Amino acid sequence: MRVKAQHYAIVAVDVEKFGTRDNPTAFLLRKQLYALVESALDDAGIDRSAAPDPADRGDGFFQLLPGDVDKLDLTGPFVARLHNALRDHAATSNALGALRIRVVLHSGDVGWDGRGWVGEELNTACRLLDIEPLRTALAQARRAGLALAVTDDWYRRVVRHGTAEVEREAFREVPFDAKEIKGASAWIRVPGYDVPPGITPIRRAEPEAAGPASAGPAAPGGGAGGVGGHTIGDIGQVGQVVNGDLHVNRDFTIQMPHRTERGH
Repeated sequence: MRVKAQHYAIVAVDVEKFGTRDNPTAFLLRKQLYALVESALDDAGIDRSAAPDPADRGDGFFQLLPGDVDKLDLTGPFVARLHNALRDHAATSNALGALRIRVVLHSGDVGWDGRGWVGEELNTACRLLDIEPLRTALAQARRAGLALAVTDDWYRRVVRHGTAEVEREAFREVPFDAKEIKGASAWIRVPGYDVPPGITPIRRAEPEAAGPASAGPAAPGGGAGGVGGHTIGDIGQVGQVVNGDLHVNRDFTIQMPHRTERGH
């Protein structure tokens, strides 16, 4: 039977250095992670009542939200509230109990096959959690509780149109190469930092600005300020051409070379 997919917003999270913790600590961190993410969603005004239950990934989980959820609220208020909650947690935790996470935002069609969630866009979100630039940004940002990555599609449709709370200027574009994904790009932001630390962003060439018309040589046959290949200084207002002569301001006439018509 065909799996019917629906459009969802995807929130995926992963705990930094989760595999280095002993079992009791891992159990505690997972419980705290779920509680902090769910609380941040609620505090940001995001309705979870119609959302499926979170899907566990061992060292993290993903939460699917209805496709019509306000994506600016996810990118701005939700991330801000989650970061603040993680900072509060860090203030009362030792190194073993530290909870620092990578967060990914994406959207797309996902279907339930009776055993789990399936979809290319879900794969994309999970792949993005593991890219090296995101891991590096979080590792270098010791003041932060999280590092955020969004897909290029999310950036173009949401971030670049966002309000100040989204902090569009703090995002940097990075390569997104992971398993079957090659040559893509993603965008990273670390709350509390003007630029994500430790990464090498993609630098795209800026288009060259066009200079003033008089900056280069006049085109053959005249151009701005030129007639017949000869440059004339600051002429001012041009009048009209009469009998092959160019009349300027009615005080100055330029004799134009007379051309022989083809066939005469």
